[in-house]
Amino acid sequence: MGSFGLNRLLIKYFKAFLLTIIIALSLVWSNISAVAFVGQDRQHIVYFEGTPQELEIYKIYGRQEGPTIMIMGGIQGDEPGGFLSADLYVDLSLQRGNLIVVPRANFRSIISFDRGYEGDMNRKFADIKKLDPDRGTVEIIKNLMAESDLFLNLHDGSGFFRPVWESDMANPNRYGQCVIADAEVYVHPVTGRVLHLGQEARRVVEMINKGIPEEKYKFHFSNHDTLSESSKHKEQRTSASYYALTRLGIPAFGLETSKQLPSLEMKVRQHNLAVNAFMELYGVIVEQPRVNLTPPTLNYLVISVNGELPVAVSDGQTLLVAPGDTVEVIHVGANYDRGLSVDVLGLGSLNDIRLPLAIQKPTTIIARRDNISFGQVKVDFSPAGSPSPRLGKTGSPLTVGAGLDLSQPQSRPDPVQDPARQPREGQEPETVDQTAEEFDGFVLEVNGQTQFLKANQTLTLPKSAVVKMVALKSRRKLSKNVVMNLRGFIGRPGDATGNDLGTTARLGKDLMSRFALKGTLAPTYQLGAEEGKNTLFKAYLAVTTPILKAVTLEIDGQKKVMTLGSRAKAKVGAKVVAQEIELVGGQKIVKPRYTLGGRPLTGAPPTAIMPDFAAALAVFSDQELAGKVVLVPVE
Repeated sequence: MGSFGLNRLLIKYFKAFLLTIIIALSLVWSNISAVAFVGQDRQHIVYFEGTPQELEIYKIYGRQEGPTIMIMGGIQGDEPGGFLSADLYVDLSLQRGNLIVVPRANFRSIISFDRGYEGDMNRKFADIKKLDPDRGTVEIIKNLMAESDLFLNLHDGSGFFRPVWESDMANPNRYGQCVIADAEVYVHPVTGRVLHLGQEARRVVEMINKGIPEEKYKFHFSNHDTLSESSKHKEQRTSASYYALTRLGIPAFGLETSKQLPSLEMKVRQHNLAVNAFMELYGVIVEQPRVNLTPPTLNYLVISVNGELPVAVSDGQTLLVAPGDTVEVIHVGANYDRGLSVDVLGLGSLNDIRLPLAIQKPTTIIARRDNISFGQVKVDFSPAGSPSPRLGKTGSPLTVGAGLDLSQPQSRPDPVQDPARQPREGQEPETVDQTAEEFDGFVLEVNGQTQFLKANQTLTLPKSAVVKMVALKSRRKLSKNVVMNLRGFIGRPGDATGNDLGTTARLGKDLMSRFALKGTLAPTYQLGAEEGKNTLFKAYLAVTTPILKAVTLEIDGQKKVMTLGSRAKAKVGAKVVAQEIELVGGQKIVKPRYTLGGRPLTGAPPTAIMPDFAAALAVFSDQELAGKVVLVPVE
């Protein structure tokens, strides 16, 4: 390829990565939740929380360096073998290597048990319309691929693939029981990396078939030869695996069990055989997951009425409310933690969890795991003049409404809208005077450091910040009845005064999103000095998610600026030094943290040695991931 053609190709890839940044930024600005729960060896991220498009991502880091494998299930919602198998890998602990697991890529379609609720999501990776409801999910998946060294897409296919025709259900045009690749050998035009897809797939097929005694259920390799003009599978050029292979230059495979296998358990187990074979081939050391297909059981729904202290309502009970009351399901108590949704019939959407809904007529709340309904709570109206309610046995009503005293429930009013305080696009938030001594405002501790916040100012903090409400400050004398109230935060459950003075809030976990002010670029919460229903003065906390735009590295003495999700070559054994980072929107990270291949960079400046496998260099704010780039080894 000439230099002109290479430059055009590089520009094309740069535009693709720039689009990824824009999409990620739009997710933050549109108040789509991306909540991260981080442990020493794992990270859990939830996008579009509480909606039918809810997308859960799990990142598991090994104790030793190794490649990163991305496992994705459920991109087509009527293929349970794939998404139930992927779900089993979430709870693994790894000795070596890393996993990125997306068990349910298309949750709305899974709930509906439909191939594609908004059309086939696996045909939207080459191009997707701006207003397509799946656009956000597709762009997030693309960014996760850029962090990975191998991509596995789990499916249930029709019939049984065979290299030669055997029958109508077993022939070269079927998909079940095979490992699919888009080429026998692929050379990536940018990195020059040679990928022997057929060789890897045949090795994996051999490993899988050792665990399948029945000849008719054994796996085969299917080369779709997607890049060829004579290919019978040109539609695959818009698929997730084709995107990972041709755009990002990583090995990508479709793993297909047959829809005609005699049981769901067999589908799940054979998917496990395929995934485990790839892990063994790539040197990712894991524990074998346990297959758990126990029927789901509803213990209770945690429900809040009119924003009051939630109560637990058992399966089969009836919740009695008044017409017009707002009902919000806060939590589903069941024998499973994932794949859960609730549907308030006649209201909301397919997934109404954490969605306040006004009840105008009796209805039923249905609990589901994936597409299976497994419990319900009826909602009916209380008789006029009914006495104070109480919790009854299963099948009897539980009344919530006027006159109910549940240990002095804390009721918060709706956030006060202050249009003058809503930051406009491109407008910088007001700075905070760090030296103020006498003012109307608040004294806070942010991550252990004292912070002064004057009235009407906005303090922008990352989701990882921990904020303690220390004191109220005012030029005038304040009544002892004045409280310090952070809207959307319950500092002392059961305290009807709403006084948060002396309490500590973890911004990424403890704030209720429905109390965020409307019309702000980042979720913004009011902090007020309140006396009864009067707000004497107020300020604002804006909660942001850091998004990496670019990282500057020194690789063997050579400076290189890498944009989010990009890939670069590095010699094995080269010294990799992180010099500086740039975040979207001009945000700052005071003390950034870095990992390479899941292992931390150490020293000052942060330094690591390039391993002999493709490794993601990740940038964190405290424990919150900002983004990654990928280094590819060369000798």
